[in-house]
Amino acid sequence: MRSALSGLVGVALVLSACSKSEGIQSKAVIQAAIERHLQGRPNVALNSMTVDVQDVRFDGDRAAAEVKFRSKQAPDLTVDVHYVLRRVGARWEVESSSVRRGMGGSPHGAAGGSMPSPAPATPTLQPSH
Repeated sequence: MRSALSGLVGVALVLSACSKSEGIQSKAVIQAAIERHLQGRPNVALNSMTVDVQDVRFDGDRAAAEVKFRSKQAPDLTVDVHYVLRRVGARWEVESSSVRRGMGGSPHGAAGGSMPSPAPATPTLQPSH
């Protein structure tokens, strides 16, 4: 009886660890990390855009995410940004970002400051044709 109980406790601990690992490796957790990163930037107004994490790839303590930013005021203004994140303890932090492509402009730090800027560079919005 005692060994069966010990075995069940051991299995429960393993399953708990697995579910915690899966919980830290999700699109929602990565989106939260990217939004937390952008909230710390004074030229970003997250409430004026939608943030859509389209793809995430995990590799141990590193992750790569493809994110589409879309202006709420002008939905044809979109920018795709590639993020590299690293896990620090129980949370993810943005390590770098780069603009992949934009349609109608970049959401990364226009004069109005309504869309996010990537970590290393700050392209500006350009009107669409």
